[in-house]
Amino acid sequence: MTPAQELLASIKAKRAEQAKCLAELDLWAAVQAQGIDIGTVAVFGFKPEWLTRIERAQQDNARRMRRPDPFIEAYNFVRHKDGTVTRLQPSLRAS
Repeated sequence: MTPAQELLASIKAKRAEQAKCLAELDLWAAVQAQGIDIGTVAVFGFKPEWLTRIERAQQDNARRMRRPDPFIEAYNFVRHKDGTVTRLQPSLRAS
């Protein structure tokens, strides 16, 4: 690999890491916008039974169109450090 190729590969890796970090910050900001203290959140989770009627329709439509499930990488609740659970409405996409 030439020095120019190494530099380019390094820049691309750093951009990918930056995009990942920005997506994570967007997720935390969306949780906070729902009135949840992000300092109390332990983990994100997903329960299919908690999909709203509209989200379920989006999922069914994706299946009919042979597209990926739009909620594969989604969260619809957070579990707090004290063990309580708060439902996220609307569901949030992981990326």
